[in-house]
Parts: sequence; C-alpha cells; structure tokens
Amino acid sequence: MKEKLLLPEQVQQLLNEINTTHLNLGEIQISKHPMLPSFNRFIRINKMVVDTELPRTYLFYQQVLRNKETNEIEPSNLPTPEWMIGEEEWSSLRDESFNRILVPVVDEETQNPVPDEEGNPKTSIVKVNTHHYMLWLVKNNKIGFLDLLKSYLQEFVELKSNELNKLS
Repeated sequence: MKEKLLLPEQVQQLLNEINTTHLNLGEIQISKHPMLPSFNRFIRINKMVVDTELPRTYLFYQQVLRNKETNEIEPSNLPTPEWMIGEEEWSSLRDESFNRILVPVVDEETQNPVPDEEGNPKTSIVKVNTHHYMLWLVKNNKIGFLDLLKSYLQEFVELKSNELNKLS
C-alpha cells in the first residue's frame, strides 16, 4: 500500500505560498530615481552578515527597477554603496509605535530645563548603540524583521542618496 498525505486546502495554500517566496531577505520600495521616472525603485536585500564579536552588520543588496506600467524588472547596474552598520553606530531610542523618544534637556547642576532658541524647553533624542538595540528589538519581538530593515534602510538611503542615484 502506498501512503500519501491528504492535505486540506488551507495547508496546500500555505505550502504554495512558502514555495513561491522570493529568495531574498526583503524588497523595500525607496524613492524614485531622479533620472528614471518611468520606474519604481526598490532595494532588494540578498544577504545579511551579523558579526556580534566586532560588532558589525553587513547588508548586501541590489537596486531593482520595476517598470511602472508592466511591473517587470528592468536590468540595471545602479550602484550599491557599502551598507555596513559598525560598532560606532548609534540609533535613536523609539517607543512602541517606533517614533523617536524625546526627553527634556536639563542643566546638570540645577536640573532646570534648558531653553531652546525660542525659549521653549529643549528636548533631545536618546542615543543607543545600534547593534545592542537591533538585537534587543528582534530578540524581544519589539519589531518585525522587515520593519527593522525598513527603518535602517530609510536612514541609509538618506545618507547615501547621491551615490545611489548615480548612473553608470
């Protein structure tokens, strides 16, 4: 007798979704390329190497162009500047909604609020080491993996926009 699994439709659909998953860590849309307006632009993250001893995180990616009308991928040689999060990197501490946490700035001796240029109480972000923070966020289920990548990608794109926008 030959046995086989009797898969309910829901289980088969789940298997189909798993088997058709693209083999990358994520594809995140970024701003349109200033000289290629007929395409949507994405960053496709292909590999991530986390070295907890250094600590450093390397993200390997490619820029992907999709035709706005056909959604077809257009081959491109758009640049991919190094994306490395090093031991000196700092992030802003964020709340449950992932908004930056701002705290009052006070005089160290008097503990009185320090005024800003307009005379209002000054506030500041709270800096935290990026590696410790990323690991804490993921290990404690504070943010999903793709959401974490999106937040750091946004900062990376802002920092490297000139390099990302170069044409070969």
